[in-house]
Amino acid sequence: MISVVIVNYNGRVFLEPCLTSLSAQTYTDHEVIVVDNGSTDGSVEFLEENFPDIHLIRLKENLGFAGGTNAGILAASGEYIMTLNNDTRLEPDCLAELASVMNSSDTIGMCASKMLFPDGRINSTGICISRSGAAWDRGMYSKDRGQYDLLQDVFGACAGAALYRRLMIDQIGLFDEDFFLYMEDV
Repeated sequence: MISVVIVNYNGRVFLEPCLTSLSAQTYTDHEVIVVDNGSTDGSVEFLEENFPDIHLIRLKENLGFAGGTNAGILAASGEYIMTLNNDTRLEPDCLAELASVMNSSDTIGMCASKMLFPDGRINSTGICISRSGAAWDRGMYSKDRGQYDLLQDVFGACAGAALYRRLMIDQIGLFDEDFFLYMEDV
């Protein structure tokens, strides 16, 4: 099973398209966990009314992406954990494709997805890191011409839409909460 962990902070406007794309997945063995980081925009009420089947975790304060994600991971029951930004919409075969890659080898700890901005340019196809420790999203801002469509090894996955093996997380630990927002996936 895949546990999909979505962190939300005043993102009510994004939730319906994101959650609707999850309900349209061809891979149906998944649970959805939304961690609300103390939103004040009606997100919790919207979720309770419109998506009663999700597992909703209500935090009293904003713990950031790392803290919210960790709360979701701790509540997850899946063999795999998918971290997903609340403003993301998945293609219907996304979970199936990621699970297929993960199932192909026990040595794979995480899978990156190709994430696109609304205008079709690339947001991320994985994380790169230099010898100096600087990190960046592979392909960011470039036009998607299919240049990243083949399976390739990458340093890491952008946590905006990544699949992690639960066993790996158990071995190396959760996201570092010193990184409230950004770079916690590096």
